[in-house]
Amino acid sequence: MCSIDQKRRVPSGFTLVELLVVMSVVGILVGLLLPAINLARESARATQCQNNLRQMALGLHGFAVSNGGRFCTGNFDWKEDGAVTEQGWVADLVRSGILPGELLCPSSQAGVSVTVEQVLTATDWANWRCADPRGGKGERLPTGKWLVNPCRIITDFGAVGDPAVTHRTYVDRRELVQVELIEKGFNTNYGASWFLARSDLKFADRTRMSLASDISGCPPGVWSRASTAGPLRQRLVDNSRASTSSVPLLGDTYEANATLSLPLGDAAAAGSPLAIHRFGGPATWNASTGEIFFPDASSVASSPSGGFTPVLWYEETAQNLLALSPRHRGVCNVAMADGSVRQFHDRNGDGYLNNFSNLPKYRLGSRSPFSSDEAEVAPTDMTTFFSLSRYRGE
Repeated sequence: MCSIDQKRRVPSGFTLVELLVVMSVVGILVGLLLPAINLARESARATQCQNNLRQMALGLHGFAVSNGGRFCTGNFDWKEDGAVTEQGWVADLVRSGILPGELLCPSSQAGVSVTVEQVLTATDWANWRCADPRGGKGERLPTGKWLVNPCRIITDFGAVGDPAVTHRTYVDRRELVQVELIEKGFNTNYGASWFLARSDLKFADRTRMSLASDISGCPPGVWSRASTAGPLRQRLVDNSRASTSSVPLLGDTYEANATLSLPLGDAAAAGSPLAIHRFGGPATWNASTGEIFFPDASSVASSPSGGFTPVLWYEETAQNLLALSPRHRGVCNVAMADGSVRQFHDRNGDGYLNNFSNLPKYRLGSRSPFSSDEAEVAPTDMTTFFSLSRYRGE
C-alpha cells in the first residue's frame, strides 16, 4: 500500500508542456477567428453604408415631389454652388429632417467633407463668380438683430459675427463651423454624382458641340454651372432611355489629397482625411499623355478629336468614376435615381471602377490608371455616357 507521503507527491494541475500546448491551440483558434470577425464587422459597415445611402436617396425623392421634380438645389460646394446651409443636396436634406452629417459611411477614413474645410479656411470668395458665396440676407429678429447663415457671417462679419448686428457671435471661425455646420448635420463623407448636381450640358455651338458659358465670369467646364443644365429633374430621368436604376445620385468616394486644418469636436481631429464631395462628369482619356481630363475650353487643342465634335462626346467620352471608392472589400455602394443602392465591384483589385473600356472603338493606353482593360461598370448598370438626354443606350 502507498503511504500518505507518497500520495501527497502525486502531481496536480497542468504541467508547463500542457500549458504551452493549450496556449498554442488558443492562439491558433484566435488567429482563425479574427478574419471572420473582421469580415463580419466590415459586412455590418457595408450594410450601414447602404442603409445611409438609401435613406438619403429617398429623401432626395421626397424633395423632388415637393419641388417640381427637382432632386436637389445643387452640390455641397461653397465655391461652385453657394452658401452650403442654403444651397445643395445636403442643405435640402437637412431642411427635410434628414441629417447627412449623422449618416456617414463608417468604413471611410474621412469624417468630414472637403466642403467643410472650404468653409473653415477659404478667404478668396470675392473672386468667386459661379455662385453667390453669401447666400440669403437672413431674417430680422424681434430684437432687431439678424439671423444670418454662417457663410454670410464669414464673408460679411469676419467669421465671428458682429454683436451689434448678428444673432450670435463666436470665439473664432472654427467654433462657427463646429456649431453651425457639424452640429446641425451639414456634413457628409459621400459624393454627389455629376448627374445629380449638374444633370446635362449646355452647348454654345451645337455643330462643334462647344460648351456654353452663360454666367458672367464663370468659366466653362463640365462641372461649371455656366455650362450645365442645373440639378437633376425627374422629367429628364423619365424621358431618358437610361433606366432610373442606372442613374447615380450619391456614392462612396475616396479621401481627398488634403487634410482637416483644425479639430471639429468628435467629427474629426486636425490632420484627418477629407472626403471628396463629388464624382463623375464627362471626361476623356488621352493615351499619349496618360491623363484623364474633362473637355473644357483649355482642352480643345489636346483633345483626341482636335476639337469639340460629336465624335469626342459620343465615342471618346464617359463619366469619370475615379473618385468612387470600392472601400467595402472591393465594393463601392452607389444610390440610384430609383431609390435603390447598387454595389459595384473592383474585380481586378486596382482600386478603381473602370468604365472607359465600355466605350465603342475605344482602347486605353499603357499609362492608364487601370490595371487592365476589363469593363467593371456596364452602362446598363450605371449610366456613364455624357448625357441623359443624348443617351444612345447601345
